[in-house]
Amino acid sequence: MDIKKFFSSYSGVLLENRIYRWVLLLLLVSNLVLVVLLRSNQTVVLVPPTLEKEVKVGHKQGDRAYLEAWGLFFATLMGNVTPRNIDFILATLQRYIAPAIYQEMSQAMLEQAKTIKSGNLAMSFTVQEIVVLEGQSRVQVKGQMAMHGPFGRSQNLSRTYEFAIAVRNYAPVITDVLVHDQKQPGEEKEG
Repeated sequence: MDIKKFFSSYSGVLLENRIYRWVLLLLLVSNLVLVVLLRSNQTVVLVPPTLEKEVKVGHKQGDRAYLEAWGLFFATLMGNVTPRNIDFILATLQRYIAPAIYQEMSQAMLEQAKTIKSGNLAMSFTVQEIVVLEGQSRVQVKGQMAMHGPFGRSQNLSRTYEFAIAVRNYAPVITDVLVHDQKQPGEEKEG
């Protein structure tokens, strides 16, 4: 049987029409399935160059490694401050602050910025340990902080930054910050 001749006949055209109807139905169903799959909340796997291992973040939550990475970022940013970089640090942190605490935290950071600028102080923070509190989205970053004054005086403290980090639309949001300081005995130096 000649295929060209068959499809040019009336019964061939009807068969071809039925085949196209089934293909169209199959394509419609596959598109609907794709729409349903794309609308579901999926987990995104990230491996940024600054992380040592892959992290998973969903629409409203992140895994332990994600919280550790952001806690380390925020603590390093807040703990290493000079009069020249304080404005940059304030602007960067304000992007991550939750609306509920934005005014209070921004005001506290502005007051700290004034103190750092007027006293010509510099702070450096060395991380020693990161702890993610189980069952919570809280991260504690523990380390040593040194505050240097203009005349060579240095003050060393054990400092812990504790962040409550929520995830909204795959991005971290700081919902609470606590800073715990503990003076080191005999660490006050005159220089």
